[in-house]
Amino acid sequence: MGSAAAAAASALPASAGSGENLVLILDFGSQYTHLITRRVRQLGVLSLCVSGTAPLASLEGLRPRAIVLSGGPHSVHAPGAPSFPEGFIDFAADAGAHVLGVCYGMQLLVQSFGGAVVPGERQEYGKMDVEVTAGSSALYGGEGEVGKRQTVWMSHGDEVVRLPQGFEVVARSVQGAVAAIENRERRFYGLQYHPEVHF
Repeated sequence: MGSAAAAAASALPASAGSGENLVLILDFGSQYTHLITRRVRQLGVLSLCVSGTAPLASLEGLRPRAIVLSGGPHSVHAPGAPSFPEGFIDFAADAGAHVLGVCYGMQLLVQSFGGAVVPGERQEYGKMDVEVTAGSSALYGGEGEVGKRQTVWMSHGDEVVRLPQGFEVVARSVQGAVAAIENRERRFYGLQYHPEVHF
């Protein structure tokens, strides 16, 4: 698991006990969803994978410390594109959970909060370098990280072109696409790449 995904899970206790020591993974059809589940468990943290469109009632009683929105083969603009259930944002806030959107999951967050996602002019697939652009970031660390690069696994056609209020770009691909975003106050984060993929 890449540094950003590990950071999202690092706030969790290493023991897998009550529901409060839980990472909840909402599956939107990514071929890597079960890999995310396995990577979290390799960190010694309990993870539970459920359908991303499961009704909120099915999550009743769960108080996850972190929620991962998986990638998927969809476009947020496609008719019938899957979305998290109504009331999810309040559910995450009430639980005090940190939410990490991965690929499609990030685009879904951006669109849901009023940002803009469009078909990308430069679709990115396979290995790609991303560069940290923020002076201070919950995902990547402090001032010394600006300009640092890492090679990641990209797989997306759409791209984020306008962020919702309260979010900032903290990394970009070498082609200039938004690669990572965060809203630390509300505990929402997004990665356009798949940190769960090792190569």
